Amino acid sequence: MKGDFEQAISNNEIIPFLKGEGDYFSPDEWCRGYHCYMINFMGMMGGLEEKEHPYQLLIKYFRLYLSSLEENVEDAWSLFENIECYYHLRKDNSYFFLTQNEDLIDELTAEERKKIGVLYRYLRDNFDKVPDAENMNPLDIQFNFTRKNGCPYDLFSF
Repeated sequence: MKGDFEQAISNNEIIPFLKGEGDYFSPDEWCRGYHCYMINFMGMMGGLEEKEHPYQLLIKYFRLYLSSLEENVEDAWSLFENIECYYHLRKDNSYFFLTQNEDLIDELTAEERKKIGVLYRYLRDNFDKVPDAENMNPLDIQFNFTRKNGCPYDLFSF
């Protein structure tokens, strides 16, 4: 990755940052050369940690990102991965502003939650089109990790 979170903020590029596009593509050996969403998400959390109202900024940036997503495999996979990163980091208590008492999904409108459900169901129906899907655990098993990390919702049912 050539770009970092501060560059994304300065250039109004939060959406490409969270999608891992262009300068924000972060290949990783663990991800078999594909984009590693965790690298970018941790970069965002580290950058937000230095801001005055980090949790409110997280909500703002996530909403902006969510509003950009379309019903396609790339966007649906990006959403799935970013939500998984959020719950993993929240469970780890890696960042002071991610607490077990607040949930990013609770901050979203009914319409935004509905969009998550649409994209999750789309991903379930088209998981075989995700790059390298044949080498991954089935989607339901992957979502179980998100649930074990504290996601209280069946995001497929939104």
